[in-house]
Amino acid sequence: MIGKTGIVKGDIVAQRVIVSGGFTGSIDSECIEIMPNGKIEGTITCNELYIEKKGIFIGESKVKKMQDVNKIDKQINIEDKE
Repeated sequence: MIGKTGIVKGDIVAQRVIVSGGFTGSIDSECIEIMPNGKIEGTITCNELYIEKKGIFIGESKVKKMQDVNKIDKQINIEDKE
């Protein structure tokens, strides 16, 4: 989660991403939410995209393949066990 005053530049790979502040880069996630006054600039790959009123998205959006979703779930499970 990126809070209202947060500004992040880079790449994010996560199960769910919530943006209330600013983000520039790429996101690979199952679900992305842009909250009011949140802003994403860049490339996003996801199955679910929610943009609240006054949320901003500038860039390219791609639909995630189910195969990629399973790969992320496996990575998360491996990290949880370590």
